[in-house]
Amino acid sequence: MIKIANKDGYRYGETAYMIGNEFGVICISYAKNEQDALDNAVDADMLDCMRMSPDDHAEYEAQGWDDSYCLLGNADAPFWTEYLWIKEATTRKE
Repeated sequence: MIKIANKDGYRYGETAYMIGNEFGVICISYAKNEQDALDNAVDADMLDCMRMSPDDHAEYEAQGWDDSYCLLGNADAPFWTEYLWIKEATTRKE
């Protein structure tokens, strides 16, 4: 069962985004853009499986490997991005 990250559900003008990793879809998040969708999912504790440890984050930051993680959510916590993906769920195939 796929979980919805937004406890309040859909709001007018938002897009549904599927967020997943190498194992498949983790959750659906409604937002105006991809960044907000990821932040909503993190704030709802849906992406904890992608969270970096403090030691890993310190090492990656020191090595300058900024393309391997991003800071998400209200707390700007580091999350792995190598296998993280996001896609509009409401986009129709042509």
